[in-house]
Amino acid sequence: MKTLKTFFAIMIVFVLPELITAQECSFYSISKDMVFGYQNLDAKGKVTSTVRTTFLGIDQVGTATVYKVKSEYADEKNKNPSTREYEMKCEDGTFYVDMQSLVDPKSMEAFKGMEISVDSKDLVYPSGLSAEQSLPDANITISAATGGVNLLNLIINITNRKVAGIESITVPAGTFECYKITYDVETKMMFKVFATVTEYVNMGVGNVKTETFDKKGKLSGTTQLVELKK
Repeated sequence: MKTLKTFFAIMIVFVLPELITAQECSFYSISKDMVFGYQNLDAKGKVTSTVRTTFLGIDQVGTATVYKVKSEYADEKNKNPSTREYEMKCEDGTFYVDMQSLVDPKSMEAFKGMEISVDSKDLVYPSGLSAEQSLPDANITISAATGGVNLLNLIINITNRKVAGIESITVPAGTFECYKITYDVETKMMFKVFATVTEYVNMGVGNVKTETFDKKGKLSGTTQLVELKK
């Protein structure tokens, strides 16, 4: 039970720091070697881990702009590092984040030795944001099997995404005017875990701060921008 709860927490936390919106594919002027650094905090404000995301390169593939990204993770003592690389895409002014690419490799150790299949619907940020705007849902299903026999499924649904308004947010990296985006996260695997999320997105920077709340509305974790290198 404890392992599963930890797995769910990691899934939710690591999805949040890497969300970037775009009004058009060139809006952020993202360039090679651009860096975003984040801290993940517990409910009491204690640092539990860090994430440092670097843009390795940008390619044009047909009508899409594809961003090659590397994320480096470490615990609160800057130990037990892990690294993974993945891609994000912007096409026709809309930014697509592959839910599968946001799964922390360490969390997948629970499925070691099993046959894994993944089905997902991208997390999408349409061109332009405005107050009261509804945003598309996203989801991911991870199925684990042995010898062709399905043993368990992990399902994560992100729903009720909407732009709640505009707020000025201060984090260690500075003060930013942000769109406030809220949504629900439901995780299913043997039992359900429900959370609500509020993220603050600046149209020139991307994700600035994210707060995660449990089903009773109690703050369970925060992610904040601490480093921005252009």
